[in-house]
Amino acid sequence: MLTGCQVDRPLPRSLQPLAQIALADTGADGYAIYQVDPTTTLSELKFAWGVPVPEPGDAGFTVDSFPLRVGEATSGILTFVFRGSAIDPATRAALERVAAAIEGVWRLALVPGAYARNAARIGELEMELTDSKIADRACGMLAKGAPPRDAIDTIVRHVETVLRPRQLETVLGQLTQEIEQEIAERELTSRAKAVLQSRYGMSEDQAHAHLRLVSRKSRKRLRDVARDFLEEPRV
Repeated sequence: MLTGCQVDRPLPRSLQPLAQIALADTGADGYAIYQVDPTTTLSELKFAWGVPVPEPGDAGFTVDSFPLRVGEATSGILTFVFRGSAIDPATRAALERVAAAIEGVWRLALVPGAYARNAARIGELEMELTDSKIADRACGMLAKGAPPRDAIDTIVRHVETVLRPRQLETVLGQLTQEIEQEIAERELTSRAKAVLQSRYGMSEDQAHAHLRLVSRKSRKRLRDVARDFLEEPRV
C-alpha cells in the first residue's frame, strides 16, 4: 500500500501488455514495474516479465528506469533490462514515450479515490445549501410573528421542492449507468472476438471488424451482435 499517494485498488491490468509491447518494439529483454511507498521509499515488485532486473554491478546488462509519478510523488518505477552495455538514442526515445503512456495509466489506480473525495465534498456542499434554503424560509416565516394559517402547507411544499433529486445525484446516476453499459458491451465483444479467433483463426483486428460489419448490416448495437453470436448453438 502507498501511504503518501495511497493506492488501495488493484493496479490497471493494461500496464503489463503496454510494457510487453515496448519490449517487442525496442528489443528489451525484460521489464519490471514496482510500487513505491513515497514515505519509506521501499519498493514492491508488482509485474515482471523476461530477464530479471540484475543486481547493481552485474556485468553484461543495461538497465533503464523511469519514475511513475502521481503529482510530485514517485509512487512507482518502470524498469527495462537489456543484454549489452548501451542503449541507442532511438531506443531510449521509444522507451520514454511508452513510459509516459504507462505513467498516465498508472494514475488510473488513484482515480476512484479522487472521484470519491470530490463527490463527497459536493454532497456536503449540497447538503449545506439545501439546509440553508429550508432554514432561511422557515425562520423568515417565524420572524413575521404568528405564522399564517397555511404555514404548514407552505413550508412542506418548500421542503419538498428543495429536496427534489439534486443535480449531482442525477448526473452521477446517469454516468454510472452509461459506464456500466459500456463495460458490459466490451466484455461481450471481447468474448465474441475470442470465439471468432479460436473458431476461424481470425486475428483480434479481423474479429473486431467482422462484428462491426455485422452490426452495421443488421443495424444492431455491437453488444447485441456479440450476444447473439455467443448464444448461437455451436455445431
